Amino acid sequence: MVPLQAFLELRTPRSEENLLEAECDILVPAAGEMQITSQNAHKVKAKVITEGANGPVTEGADKILRERKHLVIPDLFANAGGVTVSYFEWLKNLNHVSYGRLTFKYERDSNYYLLDSVQKSLEAKFSGGREGTIPITPSPEFHSRMGGASEKDIVNSGLEYTMDRSAKQILRASKDYNLGLDYRTAAFVVALKKIVTMYKVSGITIS
Repeated sequence: MVPLQAFLELRTPRSEENLLEAECDILVPAAGEMQITSQNAHKVKAKVITEGANGPVTEGADKILRERKHLVIPDLFANAGGVTVSYFEWLKNLNHVSYGRLTFKYERDSNYYLLDSVQKSLEAKFSGGREGTIPITPSPEFHSRMGGASEKDIVNSGLEYTMDRSAKQILRASKDYNLGLDYRTAAFVVALKKIVTMYKVSGITIS
């Protein structure tokens, strides 16, 4: 946990100071398009630029930043969380059923059966099968999950899995095609491959 004093000691940028050019490790332009251009890209000091907005780094700036060994995490990935969750919401609306509704009770009962099975196995091994001699108490973390995942839990889990999988695919594409720090092109490669695969599965011919 970061102590409050650490934040109090941080230097607040002056009003006339350009935040895009401030001394920092990570820069997140998340407000508007074309904030970092070929005119100011060479002044950016952050080693990592995460595109929180749509297109905050222009094509010319992206090239300059890569040449200067800055890591740019493209909006195609970094800004995709909202769209991903909207897709989950669309799926839910199509089914007219809330996430977890069909499996809630089954998961809860399964967790109780699991604890009961563990308890009986330990009693059979260490107390001659006498019931109640080795009580099993779930940890607070496990107890909080025994009732099954809430809709929020399922959405957050799906989002984390999707983003983690996508990040690994982008890194793999960057390595396979020797793209270096050009993760934007790597992200496009991954996306185009998925489109081609879907076309083939759908029986659409690509010439």
